[in-house]
Amino acid sequence: MTQTACYFISGSPPCWTVMLALAVKGVPYDAIRLSNTKGDQKAEDFRAVNPRGTVPVLVDGAVNVRETNAVLAYLDAAYPEPALFGSSPGETAAIWQVVQETEARYRTPIGNITRPIFRGKAAEKAEELNEAIVAVRRELHALEEQIGGRDWLVGDVLTAADLALYPAVMQLMRGATKDDAAALELKVAPLTAHFPVLAAWCQRIEALPGYDSAYPPHWR
Repeated sequence: MTQTACYFISGSPPCWTVMLALAVKGVPYDAIRLSNTKGDQKAEDFRAVNPRGTVPVLVDGAVNVRETNAVLAYLDAAYPEPALFGSSPGETAAIWQVVQETEARYRTPIGNITRPIFRGKAAEKAEELNEAIVAVRRELHALEEQIGGRDWLVGDVLTAADLALYPAVMQLMRGATKDDAAALELKVAPLTAHFPVLAAWCQRIEALPGYDSAYPPHWR
């Protein structure tokens, strides 16, 4: 085993963000998959790793770090190249803005839409989901404008901003392409038709070395 391990749940956007960061940094690690349905997060052996019972958790030698953004900050300090938080104070601030906004503007709203779809409850919550997607589409259109003619969200290189946001977008795409979502008016899939700039940005991330190692196992 390596000295580094990442505890994760397959398909969890925060976990995926951390695993993408490990791939980009080129850090070898053991991926320790937990089952949400089996309650692995509540098990005594995992509580010894993280008493709060949350993922992701990074164990790097004697260092144990929980919470996605804390893990990203740790990785950038412990493994400086390539830098994920910019090379100037202005870039660092701009990157952290996107990272911090990701939870409220993307992960939480998208999770509220995709969970009923994944659980087979899209039909009974159709009106609610069709209303909820309006705000998400608005954010995605703003994201298209933010990217504009650039390759990445902030500056000229991949940063933590891209790694934080990409898994949330992919969670939405997975939900939107489920059979149960066909009766909804999500208007987000296929991404190339509705948000072509965003689709091209996703393709750049998917071309990163190590991308496949971070991909959610149960999505294959």
